[in-house]
Amino acid sequence: MSFFALTKYPPSLLFLLLTLGIGALLLAALERKRAVPVVAALAVFGGAPLFFYLLHLTVLRLLYHGAFAIWGATQGATFGVANYGWVLVWYAGLIAPLYLPTAWFARFKASRRDIAWLKYL
Repeated sequence: MSFFALTKYPPSLLFLLLTLGIGALLLAALERKRAVPVVAALAVFGGAPLFFYLLHLTVLRLLYHGAFAIWGATQGATFGVANYGWVLVWYAGLIAPLYLPTAWFARFKASRRDIAWLKYL
């Protein structure tokens, strides 16, 4: 069982190989199941990953400033909430509204191949 003694820091070849192997297996499994709605939704986020990343950071910053203006400094011990379950609720609540803008941008990106810099977003 010593081959499961992985360390992320300092970089370990075992850690790298295990994470890449699991990623490759998941990619192969999900590639066969493209028609499943959950996989199709994940493909939308994968179609414009940097756009989603920048958009969610902007929305989180705006939510933070709004919450800070209303309630003040951090109120709970875990990310400003009393229970980690609320972090998951916020996570799901943030992904759902950002799906439509990300889907729009992924379609726009796929349709406008003539704009060279768009492929980096």
